[in-house]
Order: sequence, then structure tokens, then C-alpha cells
Amino acid sequence: MTYYITAGNGLGCTINSHRKGWDGSICKNAETWNCSAKQQFRTDYCQQGDPRCYHIHIFEEVNPYCLIDDLGIGWLLEPYPEALNDQILLFWGKRFQEPRGINEIATRPKDYVFGAYRVKSVSAQKINEFKTLWRIEPYPDGWVRFQMPYILTVYYKSIVGGVYLKEVNRVAVENMFEKAAEQASSPNPNWYETKDAERFEYFHKNLHDWFELARDTAQRVQEREGRSASAKLPSNNNILTLRGAGTPVLSEEVTKTLDPKKLSTTPATPPKKQGEATPIYPLIEKDTVRQKIKSLYGKEVLDAIMAVSLTKNMLILTGAPGIGKSTLAIELVDDIDRKLIVPVGSTWRGREDLLGYVNPISNEFEPSEFTKFLCKAEAAWRKNDRHTYLVIFEEFNLSQPEYWFADILVRSQYADNQEKLRTIELGGKSIRGVSKDSGSKVFITPAVRFVATINNDHTTLSLSPRVLDRASIVELNFEPRIIIDRARLDLEEKQIMAIEELDALLKYKGAMFSLRAAESLKRCLENLEILDMPNPWDVLDLVLLQQVLTKVRLMVGDPSNDSLMQGLEDWSSSYGKFLRKCASLINIWSEALKDGRDVIQA
Repeated sequence: MTYYITAGNGLGCTINSHRKGWDGSICKNAETWNCSAKQQFRTDYCQQGDPRCYHIHIFEEVNPYCLIDDLGIGWLLEPYPEALNDQILLFWGKRFQEPRGINEIATRPKDYVFGAYRVKSVSAQKINEFKTLWRIEPYPDGWVRFQMPYILTVYYKSIVGGVYLKEVNRVAVENMFEKAAEQASSPNPNWYETKDAERFEYFHKNLHDWFELARDTAQRVQEREGRSASAKLPSNNNILTLRGAGTPVLSEEVTKTLDPKKLSTTPATPPKKQGEATPIYPLIEKDTVRQKIKSLYGKEVLDAIMAVSLTKNMLILTGAPGIGKSTLAIELVDDIDRKLIVPVGSTWRGREDLLGYVNPISNEFEPSEFTKFLCKAEAAWRKNDRHTYLVIFEEFNLSQPEYWFADILVRSQYADNQEKLRTIELGGKSIRGVSKDSGSKVFITPAVRFVATINNDHTTLSLSPRVLDRASIVELNFEPRIIIDRARLDLEEKQIMAIEELDALLKYKGAMFSLRAAESLKRCLENLEILDMPNPWDVLDLVLLQQVLTKVRLMVGDPSNDSLMQGLEDWSSSYGKFLRKCASLINIWSEALKDGRDVIQA
């Protein structure tokens, strides 16, 4: 288990939008009032006066606590029961109003914050053999319930380790409390109770110091986890094997089997004996590349790619344009002579487009660069060279792979020792330019691995189950803050938050802040004089306009657009003063949709 919480950030989770101020009472007319709990639960329990709701004690005046199901948070608290101690935990949900509660049709893309804890302790409550609840309690002076109406919003990111918990930027939380303080000073603050105002003032006053303590506590847990993990690792951790239900574990036996010195003198692969480890031709050859993948994309992506070395001979990388799919694929193998990039054409309709064709005049096979590469890999194999040979297909789904990749897809699936079945007959008397005694055929060696990059938009085709069954898909995803760090961009925190919030709104439209956008922003910031833009906000405004907002398509009649436009208008109200071009374009979109016109940038 890996400890996934970033030290110093806030945390948050969704709760039911409970009426009556979370005073512990059971909701009246629970069957018709939507709090986000399932209808069956509201009918069977709430309506009958059975207080099984996890959230009715969350803002209780005496000894408040929150219950979370093991399925939601056990992934973290079971190995690290103290993981939430001293952390700032926000509670949010959908805005509701009488008499129906949450309006599911008009839900907005953001959640409304109801309150917060400074967590004192977490304890497990065993219900039965199969069910555990986790009870989270705040410090007596470390909890707050916000006032009505719920106008405070928060943007968060998911924690890769598991569901339920989310991570919130610390500065965003502090800014949110500042806005809440401004609202609290209004003539009609509308608190539930007078004590809520007192609790808020105390929480706000101490929030900065509490965040510092939360950072220290999280770092101590991470350091203990790091020492524990290091103590369990064997001395050689270059190769992974799978044990049990697909869990990656390190194997010294496989490492010994793959000793490079032994590989250099090992003959062609013999039939595998029972209990003998399967030879692995790794997709990642260097520890430095492993560490880079882990630091950029996370341990989950690294684990997934390592597992492909054991399970499939084809890796498919997916993700938004500019996320770094091609760069990652190219870096997997360091030796330029052992990798080939194949740009897939949209007009490819048969194996000739990939492999080549028989010249009708000379009766020789005219090989493509791909076929020549396979021949080179075969020649190395015959000389007992067991290094990985890597083929990278760019835009793999620009044409239907079954049309042109079928032979390779089928032949490469046969066992390593089935050379005849792994051989493709090309046709003709020989392969032109390739010296071979075996005529016009090529052996796909077990050391040949395939990596494909794909995009998902209107210009590409979906992959069939036939392809997906023979490949492993790994999705690459960057949070904007990581992209900014990778591009070595020096931005103000408010600028970073503007990017993060816009990215959160538009990512489901495929209009994310990409590495290419970050690099463009960096080049522009380095040349402010040439651009005649002394204000960095103006540069950010221009880049977001050109490289993020231009990707958006909005269709009249799509109900999700109402939610999106409300979120974009809120974003404009927060940052439009600094990002005027973006705010203006968003206003144009709003007017177009109201007039019944689709929004298509290009």
C-alpha cells in the first residue's frame, strides 16, 4: 500500500445534503426529499425514523462525528489508521432547497461546502465480519458548519489510491475561508446558530497554523511508510512478477533468470518447464526511466507498464493530446537502433500498408521500414541477443487496426517457442535489400514489443474487443500543477488556481491544459518584450484562449452545457478581471447557446 496524500493540502469528501442543519433529526418526507442517498435507503430507513444515515451526527453540538463506509476509505485507513489525524477535512455536496432537495436535472459541475473538521482521531467500528465503519472525530474546537445559503464552492482532484477522499489545494481552502469571512460580515450572515459564527471565527483564525501541523503529521506518516517499504524490498528490484490477484511483487528468481550476462549467451528459447519463470523482455530498461515515469505520472502508471512486460506484448497509451504519450513511448528503450516509430495513416486498409508488397516485375518483396526492423530484430535473435526491440505506432487508431495489423496481432500471440506459428510469409522469392537464407518470410521474435499511442476524438476509430483483448491500455493523466512544475513555469498561486479550475470544468470536453500549452506559456513569458505584453496575466489570457478554449464544442440542447456554462460564468467572475479575453469568449458562448447556435471553434 502506498500513502497517497500530499502533505500540506486539504482533504475533502462528499456527504448527503441533509436538511434541518444536520441537527441529528430524521428528515421529514424523506421519500420525496432528495439528499443524494439512494431512494431505497430513504424509504426503508429515513422515512421510518431509523437513524442509519452516516451524516446526521456530523455537525452535532456535542461530540460530532462522521461515519464513512470501509469501501470508501478503508484503502487508506486500514494500513494507516492515523493518516487523517490533524488533517483539514472539508465536507461538501450538492446544493439543495425545499421542498425537493437536490435537483438532479440541474446539478452544477461544482460542489458546495457545508463545513470542515480538523481531525483529531479515526477509529474502526466493526459491524460484522464483512462490514467496517470508520468514525472520524474532530477536535472539540476544530469543527465548523458554514452559514446558509451554500454559495461557497471548491475545486478538487481525486486521489489515485482510492475512492471517496479528494485533495484540495491548501491556498484554495484558505481563500475560501477568506470569502466566507467576508460573507459572515454582511448585515444578514444567516448562521444556523450563534455558536456557528463563533466556531467559524476560531477555525478561520487558526487555519494557517493548523495546516502547518497537518503537513508535519502527514510527512511523519510518509517517512514511516518509506522506511517500512525500503526494509521490505529485496536488493534487486528491476523486474516485477505477478502473484495472487495481479498484485505486483518483486521476484529475485525472475531477476536471476534475466541476468544480462546470462542472456547474452542464452540460446533460442527452449520449451518452458513446469515451475520455470517465463523470460521477460522488459518495456522499461533503465532505472532512471522508471523513476521518471513514477515522478511524472505516478506509481500506478509505472506498475501498469511493468505488468505489461509480463502479460502482453502490446501496450496502448491513451490520454489527452499533449500529455506526453509519444515522449514516454520513445524513452522506454534507450538504444535508437532498437526502436522504430511508425506513423499510422488514415488511408491504411491492408497489410501492404504496414509490411510492404511483392514487386510484380522482380518477384521480390519490397519491404517497409517496419518489415526491415522485424528482420533486424530476427537477425539479433539468431545471434542470441535478447534485448527488447520496440515498435511505436503513432495515432494507432487513425485507421482500423484490424485492416493492416491483423497478421502481427495474431502471430505475436503464439508461445515463444512456436517459431513457425510466429513467422509471417511475405510472398515473392526474397526480401529486397535483406540478406536471408530463409526466403521471403520474417520471424516475429518474442523480444519484439509494441507500443501504440491513441487519441479519442472525432478523427479516430474505436478499438475492437479483438485488439483490446490482446493489449493493455494505460491512461496518462497530469494534474495542471504537475504540468506547470514539469515545464518549470514560475506562476503566482492565483494563476495556477485559475488554470486548475478551468481545467476541472473543461476536462470532460477534452479541453485540458496540456504540456504543449504549458510550454507555449513558458516561451511567451520568456519573451514578454517581443510580445509587448508586460503583464504575465495577459500572456496567460492569450494562451488559455488559443490552446484551451479553442478545443471546446457546445451543442444546443445538450443538458450538460447548462451546468458547464454556469461553472464557466462563475470562473469568469473570479478571474475575468485578469483574463479578459477568456471571459469575453465565454460570454459570447453563453449568448450563442441562448440564441440556439452551436459553439464550434474550428
